Amino acid sequence: MAEIIITPLELRGEDERGRNFDWQTFRTGNFILCYRNAGSSSGQHYHEGKSDYKNPEIMYLLSGKAAIHWCPLDEDQLRTDVIEAPARVEIPIRIWHELEAITDCSFIELNTLDDVKIDSIRVWRKDLMNELNIKTR
Repeated sequence: MAEIIITPLELRGEDERGRNFDWQTFRTGNFILCYRNAGSSSGQHYHEGKSDYKNPEIMYLLSGKAAIHWCPLDEDQLRTDVIEAPARVEIPIRIWHELEAITDCSFIELNTLDDVKIDSIRVWRKDLMNELNIKTR
């Protein structure tokens, strides 16, 4: 069973100036920096693996709090996980997903807008619920 992996970033240091966290990527090139307002949503799609940088999709929530709603395409349960920054989120292919900003938040997607265009299959949430006879969990 494919699952979304959420990994809080490791706190490496903290003092009166703030906090430091480690994160690592082997991906290079251009990435997308996103700012989302509380109550807004992004996604409502899945990826097929046509783009290397969407197989899997990797994002880092930098600030705020978000809910990620997701469902593998071969299942009938809609799951919701709450993510608090800073965290790494890895989304395998063929998992429908939607990111809903609980608070104002920002994140980096380790892909480009071209990757999004090449490898995003839009399925509105209401259509997903109807087509797969989805149950919420």
